[in-house]
Amino acid sequence: MSGMAAPESGGTRDTEQWLCAGLGLTRQEGLDAEAVAKGVPWLLATLAESPSLPPPALLWDLGRLVAGQPLAHALPVPDTLPRLRAAVRAYDDHVLARLAADPHLEAVSAALARLPEELRPRGMAFLANRILARIGFTEGRSVNTGLARRTLERPPAELLQAGYVALREPGPGLERLAEAYEALARGARRAHALLGDAEAFTLENLEHLQGKAQRLALEQAVEAAEALSRALPPRMRARAVTSAPTPTALEDDAAFPQGGFSSVSNVGSLENLVTSELVYMEDEPTLDLFDVRYVEGELLYYTRDESVAVRRRRVVTFVLPAGFAEARVKDAGVRWQRAVVALGLVLCLVRRLSVWLGEEDLRFQVVFIWDRPGPGPLDAERGLCELLLREWRARGIAEVLTLPDLGTVLAQATESSRRARIDVVRIDAARESLSQTPAVDPRVSLRSLDLSAACPRVDAPREGPASPEESRVSERSSEPDAPWEAWTGVTLELARSLL
Repeated sequence: MSGMAAPESGGTRDTEQWLCAGLGLTRQEGLDAEAVAKGVPWLLATLAESPSLPPPALLWDLGRLVAGQPLAHALPVPDTLPRLRAAVRAYDDHVLARLAADPHLEAVSAALARLPEELRPRGMAFLANRILARIGFTEGRSVNTGLARRTLERPPAELLQAGYVALREPGPGLERLAEAYEALARGARRAHALLGDAEAFTLENLEHLQGKAQRLALEQAVEAAEALSRALPPRMRARAVTSAPTPTALEDDAAFPQGGFSSVSNVGSLENLVTSELVYMEDEPTLDLFDVRYVEGELLYYTRDESVAVRRRRVVTFVLPAGFAEARVKDAGVRWQRAVVALGLVLCLVRRLSVWLGEEDLRFQVVFIWDRPGPGPLDAERGLCELLLREWRARGIAEVLTLPDLGTVLAQATESSRRARIDVVRIDAARESLSQTPAVDPRVSLRSLDLSAACPRVDAPREGPASPEESRVSERSSEPDAPWEAWTGVTLELARSLL
């Protein structure tokens, strides 16, 4: 939204006309004072996020869409400038119609609905700003915050009436509105998508985010995960299995309902009694047919299938040493910092592997290396990672840990390899630590993602330091000729190696 700011032209009257007239263009049939009052906090929250505003009606239209209420696309545009009327019609077709049909709208609506009431204006402001950023909107109007508050504090009915009057009074405010609506429609036509996973993901975590910087980092990491995910095929074939299946404890996984009724038998406990057997009971105190059948063992009982579920256990561990902090750099040709893209890569792989290996007992670990008391150099990345993996952590299949060194990680991996297949991916940007790797048990698969250059690459484990010739070849192969293509390549390579 930094590109939205534009110098304000005209005085207080023009700004008030722009605000009121913009409100009168809301695409809602039967717009009343109650609906106007509901959207005022959204507009003020948007102004708090950015010094410039889109056409005010966008907030009200967006609010109705995420609430699941239909917009009146065929509603006549109020009598105003012909150019403005045509621009609003284009806005109906290219912005509102696309938003209403967007497949991510349902997830965004659900995330907003789960927010506490006091956070919803902030959520609406975030959503509006994200849509404007996606379409490259730069025609926002700079509005003085005090003036906007004074104008919007008027009674809603009076504000609405002033809007309809302002639409019939030619002036700079209407011309600016026409330009803004034209820019909205033009940007929406060019945009690949108006909503995405980043919006839903950020809204779901909005109440847990600490400040705008963390929110921006979360948005960028999810955007990077989306972009990397497009480099992967919808489905990939897993490698041939070399280990036997392991029994899965019932208390560990409720996704496999075991112990259901499988047949009927004459042997069992009373809690499994077939309920139709109760018809043999009589009210008289004398011996009844139910007692006779019980004594003779003829009552019917449901029997349970007590079989044990067997699935192959998989643990995928991502290790981020302190040298990962050196990846906080941005390369030409890539929209995000290396560290942000790397966290997006982790999220992308967790999402895809959860689908591709859904039949296995799958677990994910993200381990941050730090061996001293107090805060570590990667505390910000750790907090971001906890948010990115919140869904999988809540389900008990992912955890974020801190361990003292890589040797401890590999020792735990070796211990776990007796019962599961273990894959370890070390993500580092420090060449010194990447040049040497501790001894690895043959049952543990270890790969390293090298972020020390603009073009990342995946290396197989190697014991001892690299030779001078290997170092020269490595440096030549890391020349930043196509960094983003390298990122998509390593994503595909890691996905294949983890299957």
